[in-house]
Amino acid sequence: AGWLLQLAQTGWLGVDLFFVLSGFLITGILVETRTEAHYFRTFLARRFLRIWPLYYMGLLVLLVLLPTVLPSVPPQLQGMRDKQAWFWLYAANWLFAREGSFGQTSGGYLWSLAVEEQFYIVWPLVVFALTDRNLLRLSLMLLCLSLLSRIVLINLGVSTGALYTMTFTHWDGLAVGSCLAICARSPRLMAEARRWLLIAAPLAACGLAAVRIADGDAFMWSRQMATFGYTFAAVVFGALLVWVLSARETTGISRFFTTHFMRQTGKYSYALYVVHVPVASAIFPVATRALAGVEPAIGHETVFVVCMALSFIVSWILAVLSWNLFEKRILALKRYFSYEGAAGIPEQSAAAARSAVNMPRG
Repeated sequence: AGWLLQLAQTGWLGVDLFFVLSGFLITGILVETRTEAHYFRTFLARRFLRIWPLYYMGLLVLLVLLPTVLPSVPPQLQGMRDKQAWFWLYAANWLFAREGSFGQTSGGYLWSLAVEEQFYIVWPLVVFALTDRNLLRLSLMLLCLSLLSRIVLINLGVSTGALYTMTFTHWDGLAVGSCLAICARSPRLMAEARRWLLIAAPLAACGLAAVRIADGDAFMWSRQMATFGYTFAAVVFGALLVWVLSARETTGISRFFTTHFMRQTGKYSYALYVVHVPVASAIFPVATRALAGVEPAIGHETVFVVCMALSFIVSWILAVLSWNLFEKRILALKRYFSYEGAAGIPEQSAAAARSAVNMPRG
């Protein structure tokens, strides 16, 4: 396969990066608000408004609208309809764990949203019950247990597809993000985390390279990747997060992540994720057939790039429409579930991290 197709094999790592960011931000919010009177209600209501409406709108389109208007239902979409209860209940990851792969069912990419939702339900209770020190210890323990469980289960014959989608075997990124959220609130702990990551991140990067060589590819379900790769990726992305938070505002990396494009991408990222697979599933067959006549001249990789570009453009347009016509209006209801202590807790969470790593201003 060409290098572009090999690069596309690593696209799944974006989910692991998101897990690290989610663990960091969500844990930060919970730690800062756990003493408030309506801690559970406020957090869950705000998460509900952000996640559920668009998710269920997507399911309505895929499972109700499209089968009604299409002349025939594609087999994979029909497979999703036959097992739709798992999706409505935010348990799709356990469906795919049971089956061992995404198989002939559309909606495989929704497994990560199921893991996130399960995290949102359990983690507020954990944060409420533990001190920061014990929460840090638990997060480190969960990181180790996630790796250990995969080592044990894969040697017991459990499929790599199941290891990829089960919540407790893919907790690495959430655990690393949670650890950093606690460390970010203590200059001493963050300094210690940085020292550890200076050693751990290069080793983890080398580990990912070794896994790639051992498996012969970077596929998410390859044996060594499923055993060790998720932990390596979480450590690398954790180090990247600390690096970004530590950067001066005048440095290139800080400027890059604060550009208008990156801010807009962050705003539209949820909708982009929800629509990108259905859009690509529709565009790739059509565009591939349309370009079949010129493929021998331009090459398969060029056709692939064209399909990817078209999918991105259409997904971006749909995400912008979703934000302005739907999400933004739903999110306006968050004003009825404001945090008591401060406005804009997510921004404060990032600010706390910047302060802890002594990030200069200006």
